[in-house]
Amino acid sequence: MTGITVFIILGAIASLAILVAGGISMAKGGKYDEAHSIPLMEAEVFVQALIIGMLLIAAFFWL
Repeated sequence: MTGITVFIILGAIASLAILVAGGISMAKGGKYDEAHSIPLMEAEVFVQALIIGMLLIAAFFWL
């Protein structure tokens, strides 16, 4: 397993963890959700962008 594969897997796990945290935040609702929903969504988008970038790098070097 190459190094980038490990980072892609870790990124996918991080993305899932942020998604679950967002779901818990929405379920809790109220002030907690208002305070955490935007930062969690921004983190999710950032992590997914990193994963896509790593996938593109991996695809470029494997071709």
